[in-house]
Amino acid sequence: MRPGWAKAHFRLGRALAALYQWSEAAEAFAAGLRLDPGNAEIAAAGRAARTQAEYEIACQAQHLAAHRRDLARRREVREGMERQFRESMAAPDWELEDYDWRPTFFPGSKLERMDRRALMADPHASALAAHLAALADLAAPKAALAALRDEVRSSALEAACRSAMAEQPGAHVLVLGGGGGLAALLAARSGAGRVTAVERGRLLFRMAAQTLAANAGALGAARIALLDRPLHSVGVAGEELPEDPVDWDAEERRVRAAAALMPARADVLVADLLDHSVLGMGLLPALDYAGARLLAPGARVVPACVQVWAMLVEMRVGRAAGFDLSVMDRYRWHPGLERVQLDRLPFRRLSEAFKAARVDLQARVDSARGSAELPQAVWESDEALTVLPTAAGSWNAVAIWFEVDMCEGVRVASWSADDADCPAIAESWCQAVQYLDARPVAKGDAVSVRVRWDMGQLHFAAHVPAGRARHAFVPRWHFDMVLDEQRNEAFDGAIRRAIAFRRGTGAQRITALDIGAGSGLLSMMALRAGADWVTAVEISGHMADAAAEALVANGFAGRSVVVARDVRRVHADPQPGGRPADLDARADIVIFEVFDSGVLGEGVLHMLAWARARLAAPDATLVPMGATVYCQPIEMRLDTAAGFRMTAANCWNYCPDYEGLDLAACRQQWLALADPIEAMAFDFYEAAEDMAPAEVALRASAIAGGICNAVAFWFELQLDEAATLSTSPYAAKGPTWQQAVQWVEETRLMPGDRLTITAAHDTYGLSFKVVNDAQCDHDMECVPLQDPAWKAALANANAANAALAQAVAQSPLEFRAVACAALRLAARPHDAEVDAAQAAAFATRMLS
Repeated sequence: MRPGWAKAHFRLGRALAALYQWSEAAEAFAAGLRLDPGNAEIAAAGRAARTQAEYEIACQAQHLAAHRRDLARRREVREGMERQFRESMAAPDWELEDYDWRPTFFPGSKLERMDRRALMADPHASALAAHLAALADLAAPKAALAALRDEVRSSALEAACRSAMAEQPGAHVLVLGGGGGLAALLAARSGAGRVTAVERGRLLFRMAAQTLAANAGALGAARIALLDRPLHSVGVAGEELPEDPVDWDAEERRVRAAAALMPARADVLVADLLDHSVLGMGLLPALDYAGARLLAPGARVVPACVQVWAMLVEMRVGRAAGFDLSVMDRYRWHPGLERVQLDRLPFRRLSEAFKAARVDLQARVDSARGSAELPQAVWESDEALTVLPTAAGSWNAVAIWFEVDMCEGVRVASWSADDADCPAIAESWCQAVQYLDARPVAKGDAVSVRVRWDMGQLHFAAHVPAGRARHAFVPRWHFDMVLDEQRNEAFDGAIRRAIAFRRGTGAQRITALDIGAGSGLLSMMALRAGADWVTAVEISGHMADAAAEALVANGFAGRSVVVARDVRRVHADPQPGGRPADLDARADIVIFEVFDSGVLGEGVLHMLAWARARLAAPDATLVPMGATVYCQPIEMRLDTAAGFRMTAANCWNYCPDYEGLDLAACRQQWLALADPIEAMAFDFYEAAEDMAPAEVALRASAIAGGICNAVAFWFELQLDEAATLSTSPYAAKGPTWQQAVQWVEETRLMPGDRLTITAAHDTYGLSFKVVNDAQCDHDMECVPLQDPAWKAALANANAANAALAQAVAQSPLEFRAVACAALRLAARPHDAEVDAAQAAAFATRMLS
């Protein structure tokens, strides 16, 4: 047995590794190493294969454990339904086995082009596509407000327009997208002889029309024509609209028959259709249509080119507060490119920035002009790149941003990894992340990254294709929460003191109840602090799985149990029908962190009232013990953008309920009009009494002049007598909570004005009203709280959503049909011509 024979085993190992048969590859390398013990190359290859094999074995074990728990949970549901049907003497039109089905997202589905005609033949898919279109139309104006506030973006756009007008004075400019009408106004002010503007949706058109009306006297505004038509129904006078390869429905044919006509082809195209995903807003199909149907030969395109940048990164939970929470990493994924702000996101850089793709928009329009056939390829670009990791780690994501060449000498980017050569940053675009199956990488060992793009998406893949199906989705705020060191330290200290106090009073056995346990982090804090037993209650089955695995991984399996149920369906006593109690004893300590930005939005009062009455000992300790809410009237509105009046756009801020905003991160966008005042206080030991709706009138005095159009509010948790945790925008805080903002009717205030703020709660949320006590007319321009067309569209969307929710709740067959349609639309939304963000959001709700 000569050492040279080890080469055969090495070659076999390499071949098996290429087939992703890691266990067999590790055995081959081990055999070769036995023949040649000093061979460093074989040893390194063997270690890498064993690492990958161990990772895949661990994944399979975790999947199997989750599947078993899911089957047990579904068995409990089936038994409960069988009892219900026996008691009601009713029979469903579906089998109980249908409850065993669960939706699954396959990463490979993103790689296969969908037939839109065949997909729309499915009534569930066509109805869902229409619903997603309505939701996208509703969301678009509010999203456009961010672009209006982005001075870098608007100044770069105007510079490009001026450059184009210098080459072609008085040119006819076609503006696509933009939202709010700002791009059209910039083109007109730059010297365009005529501007034709086309918006992406009905409500964006309405928003732009309001802005253009408010700026009717601006330079060049009279030369703007805003077309009330979708782009595919716009044509040129004297030219026939050619037949489109897509089979339109009756409504689309009607719209095309009444097509809006441009008087002549345009000389310049301004396409403000970029978002975090680069191609997700339909930039390329819009350019193809305009190039073939609406632009003159030699038309200038703004922007001219988009350079996509990327970076290998590690985004993992790993350990938090001293516990192994790596189980959470399996739930970190997204159907497409997730919109993020990298500067506020914890991650490790594993490589330098590299050029991932280049999309030449000018060349594309030039090639599309006059073409009867638009691009039909599945992938317009498919390239394998070699990237050199600069650090060792677990590679599970690609961070993505882009740089735009507006015109010669004008560059603007959505982010930059290198401050030394940093172009101007347009913050409204944000950045994106694509998650991959995690795999170890070593510093200096080159990895292959496959980058594809087509008409509507960018897609990144490692040299090993993503193969793990996704059965569950966990929102990103869960990851922010477990990595919030400030929150973790505060809760850990309060839990330690609560358990020490119970021990000090002579307690022999301490049991804890964790309501809304999530990842199980607070449960493990209680066990580490000395609790004898913890019952962790979590309504989400997926999070309950994660909590159970985390408790086992950290050695607490014998001192805890996870109950996947709403806490209001948990009992400490045996129930009728022979169902045993969920708790072996009433809890001595009740731990809970079920707060949204507005404190009450997750139903904390209802959960506590039930727990105090049914699950906790009479003298149980609560962590936290109470909360105090503070409020402040603010001005958060847009007056001007690039020198144009934008006050009319402020009605598009509105949403029916309060929303979470990071006011500290956007401090320049709002003005405090009065000092913060205490609005309400909740004693969690009196949760049952606090459940009665309440209203209180608060008095404040204006410290600054302005138009009050919102009330900001936040809370301070009293964890125990020694510790508090604040979500104030004026305090240093972690990423767990934002502040809450409720939009109110506009009220102009002058310094010294007295105002009344009415605060109310209905046990599930807080609401505010503001009245100027002086009731003076300060010559304000009155902007409605909301646009009436938007309000009507919202009512229709809510009705459709309610009907859909009722249908899927009543029948597992209906749930299956809707879930399958949702996952197909989320995989390749551009094939179905639906909004990518709305398709992803709906699909993840089906998997939550």
